[in-house]
Amino acid sequence: MVPKRPLQTISVAEAATNRLRESLFAGEYRAGEEIKDTRVADEYGIARPTARIAVQQLINEGMLVREPGYSARVRTFDPDQVRDIFRVRKLIELDAVRAVKSGGVSLGGVEAVMERFARLEKGLVWSQTAEVDAAFHRAVVDAGGSERLRSYFGGITNEIRLLLALPGEHFGRGASPYEEHEELFLLLRGDTTMRELEKAWAFHLDESRDFLVGRVSE
Repeated sequence: MVPKRPLQTISVAEAATNRLRESLFAGEYRAGEEIKDTRVADEYGIARPTARIAVQQLINEGMLVREPGYSARVRTFDPDQVRDIFRVRKLIELDAVRAVKSGGVSLGGVEAVMERFARLEKGLVWSQTAEVDAAFHRAVVDAGGSERLRSYFGGITNEIRLLLALPGEHFGRGASPYEEHEELFLLLRGDTTMRELEKAWAFHLDESRDFLVGRVSE
């Protein structure tokens, strides 16, 4: 008999925080757009103090910013910040890729994400695609086996997700996001050399970085 597991109960503030975070990841708010506590309270049908808790949590996560005396705003990025994020991202991901390729570790988590990617192709929604895109790279870092690198990558995940929300459409070399990541996955799993794998992975990240630098410069 399967043991019973109680359902997790979350507070209204947690639910509001999750909803607001998802909205930011989906690109429903523009970079720099004002997010007033009263607006969140009205849109979600919650009390203003509860909305303030949700907004403050996303400030703590670095997704919103609030200057003294002003309402919170959606985080903005300048080109140098994008380059710095991708500099750290490349260091972490390439280390994970080397560990996976040389260590013969299980790619079950990455395969599961690729299956999600394949299912999305039938009804492509950019916010969902961006979520699975980030999940793919996170799964590769997880497979790399370093707790510290996993933690460091988690620290920039929200920034990456906010950046992925900017385009609102597929960008990159592949015909689709799935095909582009499938190519990386096959290289990671196959008999390709480490040099070829690192080159393809670095190109993928550099292409994303350059596109997003151009977008935030507009």
